[in-house]
Amino acid sequence: MGALIPIGGGADGEIKSLLNSAFSPNKLAILRTIVRGEKVFDDKHKLHRIAYRLGTYPIGTYPGDNAKGKWFFFLKKVLKDAKHNGVSTTDSIKSILSYAIRNPTPVKRVTFDAIQGTDPHADHYVDSRNPANPSNPVDDPDIARLVDGAGTLTILLICPAPLSNDAASTPNQNVDLDRDANGNIIEKPPIKIFTPQDLSPSALSKTTRKPKWKTNAKKAKKAKKAKKAKVKSKK
Repeated sequence: MGALIPIGGGADGEIKSLLNSAFSPNKLAILRTIVRGEKVFDDKHKLHRIAYRLGTYPIGTYPGDNAKGKWFFFLKKVLKDAKHNGVSTTDSIKSILSYAIRNPTPVKRVTFDAIQGTDPHADHYVDSRNPANPSNPVDDPDIARLVDGAGTLTILLICPAPLSNDAASTPNQNVDLDRDANGNIIEKPPIKIFTPQDLSPSALSKTTRKPKWKTNAKKAKKAKKAKKAKVKSKK
C-alpha cells in the first residue's frame, strides 16, 4: 500500500485522492459555509476527528494491511506528537487549513502530497518553501508562500520513514467528540461533513465506461418510457 507515506499507490493514493477531493473548489466552498460557526481547525479540534468528519480516511481493502487503523493512529499519535524546529506539525497543518478557509480569494483549492526526507530521525513536518524557516509554517505570511498563482495551496509533508503497523480505532458519531477545556462538546452538526463515498470518483460501468449512477438512471428512464408505450398500445 506504499506504507501510508510516502504517498504512492494503494491506500496512500486513496488517502491523497480523498484529501484533494475534500479541499477541491466545490467542496472547499461547502466547507467554508459549514465551518463558519465552528472553528474546526483551531487547537481544540483533534486532527483524527477532523479527518473522520471530513471522510478523509481509506475504505478500500488492502490484504494484510489495516490501512484505516494505521491512518487514524498516524493522525492521533504520530502527527500529534511530531515537532520540527520546536513547532508542532499538527498546529502547522491546522493553521494552513484555517488560512485556506479564511482566504477564499487567493486559495481556490488545497492539495496534499508527501515525500520521504533525508533524515530518518526527524519528525514529520510540513515543507514551508522558505529557506529561512524551512518547516511547519503557522503564520499567514509563511503560509501564503504555499499558494501558487492559480490559487492552489499545496501541503507537502516530509516523512522520515514509512509507518509502522500500529493502529487506532475509527472515530464515530457519538464517542471521542472534540470538547473545550470545560468538557463541553464543541462539534456542531453536521458531525459527518463528508463521507469517503462523497469524495470518491463514481465507479464506471464496464460496458459504457460512464459513471454507474448515470448508466442506471438512463436504464430506468428507458424502462419507464417503454412501460408508458406499452400502456398506450393496450389502450
